[in-house]
Amino acid sequence: MAKVDVARRAQIGREKRARTRAQIVEAGATLLGGRTHEAVTVEAVVEAAGIAKGTFYCHFKSIGDLAAAVGAGLSQSFDELLSPARLERRDPIERLSFAFMKFLERASADTDWARLVIQSSQSPIEFGLGVRANLKADIEEAIAQGRVSVRDVELAADIAIGIWLEVTRGIIARGPRPETTSQALDATLRALGLGQR
Repeated sequence: MAKVDVARRAQIGREKRARTRAQIVEAGATLLGGRTHEAVTVEAVVEAAGIAKGTFYCHFKSIGDLAAAVGAGLSQSFDELLSPARLERRDPIERLSFAFMKFLERASADTDWARLVIQSSQSPIEFGLGVRANLKADIEEAIAQGRVSVRDVELAADIAIGIWLEVTRGIIARGPRPETTSQALDATLRALGLGQR
């Protein structure tokens, strides 16, 4: 009788589960990028992922949970993409401005991506934890330097993210415009009270 390697068998199971979850998230991202959140059904996701309906529910409770996972993946990949160039900047306002501009440039260039951001931001799990953490760190530094008048870090992050998301909605609805990104950044910095005391 052959010996069963229980640890190896468990590892194989975890790897298979991770691959299946990634397959579902990828199918969800494709569907959410082209439709409204309400128009995406579990049936459409399982068909696109090539899995059984029960398998979907082993990984997610609802389409909302799936949208949150899609958003977390978007946020993490966007944050990883920006981090090296962002961290080259020593000034917190420059870092915040750089991330803000890149976010809106990406939304303007890829409306499916922008739609995914909007969809996932509406999920019950907070969207963009890594992006928000970096934003808050930059805002805290700017507050410590006395460069912004909004003294509540959470409020300041809400203001910046709220403007990002609303401008992104406008890009989706009306299409990108060349001046949108710089004007939105100027409005955000004014809303944070840059230079005001």
